[in-house]
Amino acid sequence: MNSHPLKKIGDRLRNREIKIRPATTSDLGSMTSLLGELFSIEKDFTANVRKQRLGLATLMASEDATMLVAVLKREIIGMCTLQPLISTAEGGTVGMVEDLVVAASYRGKGVGAMLLDVIEIIAREQGMTRLQLLTDKDNEGALRFYDNHQWQRLNLIPMRKRID
Repeated sequence: MNSHPLKKIGDRLRNREIKIRPATTSDLGSMTSLLGELFSIEKDFTANVRKQRLGLATLMASEDATMLVAVLKREIIGMCTLQPLISTAEGGTVGMVEDLVVAASYRGKGVGAMLLDVIEIIAREQGMTRLQLLTDKDNEGALRFYDNHQWQRLNLIPMRKRID
């Protein structure tokens, strides 16, 4: 990931103790723990440390993916990932925001907003025309968060089929 998008909001972040930076392999343990928190909330997923760590490592190996962590005094307190998709509706690249999660004790303190701000800057710089994500329909806190950050609810219904 090119580091200059982070510099664009540097002034905003410098005045806080929380730093947003690209994730590294040494962050995988903390990130896996955060996914455990996320999947304990979401009804459609189950925490599985081995699978989540493998997924994160695979994503980290992708040159196209962006993985960010929020750090406070060397502790990873949040994370967010971005993956490109080709949209026939948009006629180009869009971004799938995946796994935005902030540790429970730091929610409501602006960490998620900081992560989303940086992801949006990166997506624009990569020429993405739209961001999308999935959230649990019963998670009122998450829905309010996304509503407050100008995310639009859609009529589309996510569906899936396991093929393994």
